[in-house]
Amino acid sequence: MAVLGRMVVSGRRRFPPLPGDAAPVSLCDPAVFGDDPASGNDPADDLAAPGRVPSGEHPGPLYGPNARRRESGPASAQPARPAQPARPAQPARPAQPVARHLPFAVLLVAGMILRVVTGYAYRPAFEFSGDSYAYLRLSTLHAPDPMRPAGYPAFLRLLSHTGDLWWVTVVQHVAGLALGVGIYVLLVHRRVAAPVAALAAAPVLLDAYQLVLEHYVMAETLFAVLLVAAMIALTWSARPSVWACGLAGLLLGGAGLVRTIGVAMGVLAVGYLLLRRVGWLRPAAFAVMLAVPLVGYAGWFHHAHGKYALTGGDAVWMYGRVAPIAECDRLHLSTRQLVLCSPHPVAGRPDPSYYVWNGNSPHWRLDMPDDKRDALLRDFTRQVIRYQFGDYARMVGGEIAHYFAPGRPVGHRDWPDATWRFPTGNEPRYLHNGEPLLGFHGDAPSRVIREPSAGFLRSYQHLVFTPGPALAGMVILAVVAIMIPGRDRRAPPGNRGSRRRRGLRDRAAEDRRLRADMALLVAAGAATLIVPAATVCFDYRYLLPVLVLFPPAAALATRRFVLLNRSRRAPAEEPGINGSSRAPAGVPPSPGRCP
Repeated sequence: MAVLGRMVVSGRRRFPPLPGDAAPVSLCDPAVFGDDPASGNDPADDLAAPGRVPSGEHPGPLYGPNARRRESGPASAQPARPAQPARPAQPARPAQPVARHLPFAVLLVAGMILRVVTGYAYRPAFEFSGDSYAYLRLSTLHAPDPMRPAGYPAFLRLLSHTGDLWWVTVVQHVAGLALGVGIYVLLVHRRVAAPVAALAAAPVLLDAYQLVLEHYVMAETLFAVLLVAAMIALTWSARPSVWACGLAGLLLGGAGLVRTIGVAMGVLAVGYLLLRRVGWLRPAAFAVMLAVPLVGYAGWFHHAHGKYALTGGDAVWMYGRVAPIAECDRLHLSTRQLVLCSPHPVAGRPDPSYYVWNGNSPHWRLDMPDDKRDALLRDFTRQVIRYQFGDYARMVGGEIAHYFAPGRPVGHRDWPDATWRFPTGNEPRYLHNGEPLLGFHGDAPSRVIREPSAGFLRSYQHLVFTPGPALAGMVILAVVAIMIPGRDRRAPPGNRGSRRRRGLRDRAAEDRRLRADMALLVAAGAATLIVPAATVCFDYRYLLPVLVLFPPAAALATRRFVLLNRSRRAPAEEPGINGSSRAPAGVPPSPGRCP
């Protein structure tokens, strides 16, 4: 090795080529210059001292496109190079092509047109004579209902000042469009491909059953809005802020007052935050804000009905759930409980709603205070589940699988699918959607059906809805993406803070985050199907909330597959022993790079 001044010339280092020299030698070849300081032809001897420029030369950079060339003789002996003409400036590329979002724009416009046609064809709204009547009556009361939470009646109370039910449908249709926009924006923000994100938003924008539910005076649309807003708050950032967690808790607490299944969503979200390992403050903020509306409402319910709860009637609902399969000769019932046995043969028993609402239901024969009646009903339900657990599990499992069957099949114990279809002018009474409408203030608005727009919507519904097998495929895709283990890409030792270490760390963090987010969405969607099937009955309207949960989960699954594919197809990024990179097999080493 030869040292001149403060410059060190290594045996494996090369210098800029002299004019007329041969091509540079690869660094991977044997030493170009000897390391013997006694050698007489050390090229370092020809270098100028540091800070000084040889005569006839102008200072300039040693490397790069503008590097000055070393001269082998006097400057006058070298011909001057002609000046290169300046290159024209390149136009700036657009940051985000508009065409990328064109598929979603088409879907959004189609969803808007469908909702405008729905509002024109059916005025002012659809009503389900059971729930819709109750919600409208509760909107004028000042005490909680013993059967239904007060979240949706409070929403109707805000709109009652308009005096027209049509505004309820307008707000809910706009909310349906907002659901599609929110899902798309979230997925694009999470770097899901724009066409895939548009497909994930398509069900909530175009599904005909979704349009029908938005036109009903029912709680499903408001519940979906609160649920999606909470999911966005939780999954938007890599590390959600304390404020975002608190907002998500408040939104899910409100969802629990619209439909009590929202409480189960809150429990799942707490588990999600614990799984993400984001510290203790964020789960605590979420739990506190989740509890604020629920505890406050439970206190109000206690003041009105003498017990802390969100709703009553759970004992009657569970009795209606098990009564169709109960075989009393296999149970250990008291004398009073024997009246709860259905007189119908098991194969010919009616649906669960009969045992809850019909005046001939056996539970109306219990002439006693409500608390004692509920105790007998709960014991009856426990015995059926305990002694007929196989029958109960088959019933619940069969109804969950029913949601994923092709088409919209309906069994003799299922709530009729026709209730959630665009109606004609003459619907049978058992569908509960042809009764006279009830207005905000006890009036009876006239029902208007405009043809042929209504006929177009009925034909549209026969063709455009989210098939059950497609939903099953989304669940399978997300579950597979969750179960595939991530590739172990440990950061190389040393090079702390290097770009490669940061890249590997960020990629591993995104992989864990994607798996947790998919698990949350799939679990929430499963809960919206399992809980009603286990406690109430089978009804296709309970399928609608999964349109905002399963498609985003499947879209995030595609993002994880992309990351896994990139990881396996990029061996050049594999860290070496000393943090270096290795070239792929069969690729010759480039100058300046050793294998």
